[in-house]
Amino acid sequence: MISHLLNRLYQTIQEAVFPPKCLVCTTFFRIPDQSRKGLCAGSGPDGHVRLLSVQDQLEISLAAYLCPDCLAELVRVESPLCICCGIPFKSRQGQDHYCGACTASVKKFGIARAPLVYDRTITEVIHCFKYRGKIQLARPLGELLLTAFMFFWDKGSIDIVLPVPLHPGRFRRRGFNQAYLLIRNWPDIAASGFCDFPPIRIERDVLIRKFPTAPQTALGRAQRAVNIKNAFDLKREEAIVDKRVLLIDDVYTTGATVNECCRLLLSRGAHRVDVLTLARAI
Repeated sequence: MISHLLNRLYQTIQEAVFPPKCLVCTTFFRIPDQSRKGLCAGSGPDGHVRLLSVQDQLEISLAAYLCPDCLAELVRVESPLCICCGIPFKSRQGQDHYCGACTASVKKFGIARAPLVYDRTITEVIHCFKYRGKIQLARPLGELLLTAFMFFWDKGSIDIVLPVPLHPGRFRRRGFNQAYLLIRNWPDIAASGFCDFPPIRIERDVLIRKFPTAPQTALGRAQRAVNIKNAFDLKREEAIVDKRVLLIDDVYTTGATVNECCRLLLSRGAHRVDVLTLARAI
């Protein structure tokens, strides 16, 4: 009790002297008291771990980085959405079904899912994380991504988790692979009581990028597919043979990058490959 009170006192003094500044609008704000929780899961009536919703997880994980107004602007991906690629439909009526793009062109992955729509607010957050040295965002964004994983996938349905890799040259310039940082702490987060899923196997160097490619953001849909073709390889093929793989990236835009990774993984023996990203462009 005393340690808790001292910790609250320290936080109050710290915020008074160094108030947090919103990463998006740069205004100073006060962190809501209900967002000072440690772990973001609790026990349900049956004694089992109860995972919070994506919305609740957002309000806890990102409350120290975004002001309430910007936090409220984050848009969650909700049904109805495409059964395959996970894009939410503009109409909020009806059930999940295949979108026109997935009907016209079969994807290599099983399903792709994301907790957030890729709009202005989450774009700014991701840019702070990737390009402006705010790597402290890896933990809260990783918690959010883990919550989405638990929501969209059944317990025991994934054998191995792989991040989309960077080329070594880009890795040296940036200093980290953002996709790996998002999942690096998953085993520790899960083990600390966040969820009751089995140990999560994460492999960083199984999937590798063979050669540098032009940034996908400057290219159209068809150009992206050509740009990324044959850019990846496997360093340890035996790690994915007959395995159910979950591929992780920060943003799903056209799906060209993850689709190429999935094509390679399936051609080398993976049983199934699904995709999870932090945000989904629409």
